[in-house]
Amino acid sequence: MNERIEKEKQVKKFCKKYVFFAAFTDDLVFLAIVDTLFLSIVKGLSASQITLLTPISSIISILLQPYLLKVIHKVGNTKSIRLGAFSMLMASLLITFGNQFITLVLGRAFREIAYVFLNMENICLKNNLNDVGKESEYIPIRNKVTLFYALITALISVVSGFLFNLNQYLPMVLNCILCFACFGMSLTMKDMTKYDRIEEQEIQKAKGKPSLLVYVAVFSYTFFYTAVTIGQANSKLLLQYQINDVLDTAATATYFSFIITLSRFVRILSNALFDKMYRKLKDKINIVLATGLIAAFVLIIAGTGITENAVLRIGTMSCGFFLILAVRDPFKIYIQDLILRVTKEEEQQAIFANLELAKKVGQTLMGFVVSAALLKFDMIWTIVGSFVISLMALRATTRLFELVQRSSKPSTSQKAIEKFITLEKSHRMKKEGMM
Repeated sequence: MNERIEKEKQVKKFCKKYVFFAAFTDDLVFLAIVDTLFLSIVKGLSASQITLLTPISSIISILLQPYLLKVIHKVGNTKSIRLGAFSMLMASLLITFGNQFITLVLGRAFREIAYVFLNMENICLKNNLNDVGKESEYIPIRNKVTLFYALITALISVVSGFLFNLNQYLPMVLNCILCFACFGMSLTMKDMTKYDRIEEQEIQKAKGKPSLLVYVAVFSYTFFYTAVTIGQANSKLLLQYQINDVLDTAATATYFSFIITLSRFVRILSNALFDKMYRKLKDKINIVLATGLIAAFVLIIAGTGITENAVLRIGTMSCGFFLILAVRDPFKIYIQDLILRVTKEEEQQAIFANLELAKKVGQTLMGFVVSAALLKFDMIWTIVGSFVISLMALRATTRLFELVQRSSKPSTSQKAIEKFITLEKSHRMKKEGMM
């Protein structure tokens, strides 16, 4: 009994630390706000080069994926988290102090590698919660992480314009310091279950063909996040250019930071509402989120068509940008929770790594297409392309909902067994009554 209470205390302590650690390592939080400004103004990259950073770094990560998965299997969830935090630190240093395009690519590659390792923190959380019978707390805790991350980035966005104008390197230097602190914090994160490091023979024994539901979940995630990543990056850059057309560089940094700040508050609101929405809509939530993503691109495309009123044009496009931020976190939480619910512990490391791999493949292919398109076509066509992918995401999420509904319904044999048990109980109660 005392051992059980002690374990619950340890898990509770882990969950508190997890919220802060996962939020601060979700991305390079300062770069997430000033990336287009930093890369275009400070590093002097063109729109095509900025777009090209993502697919090239993703290809490096894709090629390394089999080796990264072997490392994860060998060292386990706990040490993978530490490797992820160290990779994020390396990414921040290279992007901040690197002046060559290849150095920036390497920095982005380290960030992609960090995501693969840090994905194990979600398995770590689920394992620890399962161990004390609190698996239902996964979504509320993950939602706290995204809410806290949105709050952090909102606060950073408030001061980022000021910091950037004060010293263009200051936001990224602060990011390096934060990443170093997160690496120190990673040394205290631990998977306290027997599933921290699973022996290779057990993984091979449990290895089987993933269900159709898992395949469709991975495809949904790939389409959705490819549209989100490409759409968010290019709509942000498009907004910056639209503002820069009517204002000077200093004013652009200020007003652009204000728009980013508003987007972060929208993200906070969506994360705050997600738990209630999920409890009400359950698995229908993925269709609602995919529809919201489509609406976001419709607003951005419609906004570019407004030529006479710059304020209305930028305002409409900003609303679309806000909507992208509003739907991205809830969809990720839902898909991760679904996969953790329907798979075995021995399979989860590989499936989560492949989930990240599938997203990168989609982003890489689209990234190259976008970079090539920007050489000949206007940037708005990248948003049109993201809109098309979001339609594919809606179709995949609709199919996923159908499969989840089908899997949650009891089969004919299960119904027959339940009916037989009910009849047996009824018959037994009648006999006892006669006696």
